[in-house]
Amino acid sequence: MKNWVEIFEKYRHKMNKYWITVIIFAVLTFFVGDSTILRRISYNQQIKSLESEIEYYAKEKEKNLEKLNAIKSSEESLEKYAREQYLMTKPNEELFIITE
Repeated sequence: MKNWVEIFEKYRHKMNKYWITVIIFAVLTFFVGDSTILRRISYNQQIKSLESEIEYYAKEKEKNLEKLNAIKSSEESLEKYAREQYLMTKPNEELFIITE
């Protein structure tokens, strides 16, 4: 606190009430309250993060729609998908799972 008083005394002749008002207003506007600079920066980072997530999920949606259209296109592709993904077999078949 002593340093602030010394600084104020040193530059008191250069400051007037208008400069002090402007400085207090700037501090209150940019560093105190609901919309501070630090919060603005963190919100911008969150926005960029969420936009990248939106882009990722849009690509995943396109991939899944392509798979769905391929499966719906014919009975053979549906059967192939069921056999590969869910290990389904016909009644008289045996299934061997080979792990590497």
